[in-house]
Formats: sequence, C-alpha cells, structure tokens
Amino acid sequence: MAKNRHLFIALSNPVEGREDEYNAWYDARHVPECLAVPGFKSGQRFKLSASTGGAPQQRYLALYELEGEDPQAILEQLQASRDDRTQSDAFDRSSLDMWVFSPIGEKQFAPGDES
Repeated sequence: MAKNRHLFIALSNPVEGREDEYNAWYDARHVPECLAVPGFKSGQRFKLSASTGGAPQQRYLALYELEGEDPQAILEQLQASRDDRTQSDAFDRSSLDMWVFSPIGEKQFAPGDES
C-alpha cells in the first residue's frame, strides 16, 4: 500500500429484524455515497463468518481505501457531507465503531501469489 493510502474500517449492525433493508441501503446507497467523498478510493463490505474467540459486538465490516496526506481531513469531509448522504433507520447507529489505519510496511504476498 502506498504511503498516502490508508484503510478506513467501519463496524456496525442493522436494527434487529431489518437486516435485508440495512444491506440493501448499505450496498446501493451508503458505499457509493461515501465513494463520492474526495479521498475515498474503494469500498467493500464483509459479514462475520468465523472467529477465534468470542463473537464481536458488530457483525458487519465496511473496508474503504483512502488516499491523501491527511486521513483525518478525509474523515472531516465525510462528516461534513453527512446531511447530503442518504440515512437509513435500519442502521443501528449505536453499534458503529470507525478507525483509520495507515501503513507502516510494504504489502507482502504468499509465495507465487502477487494478487
């Protein structure tokens, strides 16, 4: 990952009983709207499928790749655009945790796999 690339991780849950609505909103509206914010380069969602310990509070993860000198400034742009983005009451806001991680080393690959 290049020096000015960062990973933005968002963990969350749907409101109980509204998982289908949450997933439809997240995939069709939320991810594309986040990707319209300057500095957001890609996004992909995941659902918890295995664990080595106890289950975490959140079952869903959104992973975005950011590009820019200052990841905090990118997050501030995301916050500033909140009123312009579609909200969903199927999204349990109280479950949301977010972090940005910046690379400290080069990406490494398994032998024979450069993907």
